Amino acid sequence: MEGSVLIEKYNWARTIAVTGALGSGKSEWVLNLAACLKQSGHSVTIADADIINPYFCIRQIVEQLEAQGFNMLIPHGDGKWSDMSLISPRIAAALADDSSKLLLDVGGDASGVLALKQFEPEIKKSSYLLILVANAYRPLTSTPEKIEIMARRMEDLCNLKVGAIVCNSHLMSETTPDDVINGIKTAQAAAEALSIPLLYVTALDTLYPEVSKRLNDAGSRILLWPLKRYLKLPWEGSDLWLRNLKKTHRLYNNILNSADD
Repeated sequence: MEGSVLIEKYNWARTIAVTGALGSGKSEWVLNLAACLKQSGHSVTIADADIINPYFCIRQIVEQLEAQGFNMLIPHGDGKWSDMSLISPRIAAALADDSSKLLLDVGGDASGVLALKQFEPEIKKSSYLLILVANAYRPLTSTPEKIEIMARRMEDLCNLKVGAIVCNSHLMSETTPDDVINGIKTAQAAAEALSIPLLYVTALDTLYPEVSKRLNDAGSRILLWPLKRYLKLPWEGSDLWLRNLKKTHRLYNNILNSADD
């Protein structure tokens, strides 16, 4: 099923915040969701609110996303590649903009949702959905109980409610159809314990046909999302990482030079 068709299964909130443990694949799913919302006719603003890991996140491909018509909110200038917990102050204005869906890519692990705390009043005034992306093959989300613990801790930290789960169980390039299917039970049990819906189960587009067939043969009514990869790891042939390392080095040199003056 095409992502744009899957989008139409739900009435989406104006503000959609997406979080998950490190390695959950939340940033990839944010990009997939953004692309499908745009295909469905929505204006989409993407805000990089990752204060945990600024290197493997949406700001890696911001220029490409802007060229595709997305409004991007990221830390200004070279600050986007620093290790400091920087997010764009323009998010507050975007939360008040009724003309566009706002997607917030929130940093991995429970402490990452602290990025939302400063915008809590504006988020609550907006219609919002906080989605937890769960990968059953990561230590902190390997069981329903651990997923529930993470969700509850996130809620305590940001004073917002987790409203849905997306199951994105994978082992990077080693993922098999069995891995995808075996991860579903963990996410389903966690969703039931939290009394929230399991929105989608994802499968890389290369695995999607086989996983879809097996779920259909089993009579499953789960919505399966064909996940497209946008982000690259350092060893996958992209020179973005070297350029970003140079930017970070230049930023710290500027800070050190200012201190010497």
